[in-house]
Amino acid sequence: MRSLLQIVLTGALLVACTTVRAVQPADLSPSQPPTRVWVTYADHTTVVLDSARVSGDTLIGSVNGEPERIPLSAATFLRARRSSPERTAALWAALSVGALAAVAVPLITTNTYPKRAPPICALPDCFPF
Repeated sequence: MRSLLQIVLTGALLVACTTVRAVQPADLSPSQPPTRVWVTYADHTTVVLDSARVSGDTLIGSVNGEPERIPLSAATFLRARRSSPERTAALWAALSVGALAAVAVPLITTNTYPKRAPPICALPDCFPF
């Protein structure tokens, strides 16, 4: 159970800190190339291009391990995974609230009141004062 929780939290961290966004060919610079680029054609089919880079008016990369060259004029939409500061901040806020709740709830729900003293008298209908 614990390993499942670790896998889910790790997955949440990876997903929450990035998002897939529309990019322009100029954004595919050699200084910060995306790992993958999703290329959508006019007929709404999508190809995942690994190690994509732009050379002139052509997008160069590999599809399923095979080299591929796609003219930019054939692509109608380009998307790439980028960091998302907003989602990262939301994740940290959620983790902080969760950690606070994990500490506060047991403290609040623990019965810390003193127990009542036993009755003073031994009669069955006697009430403690």
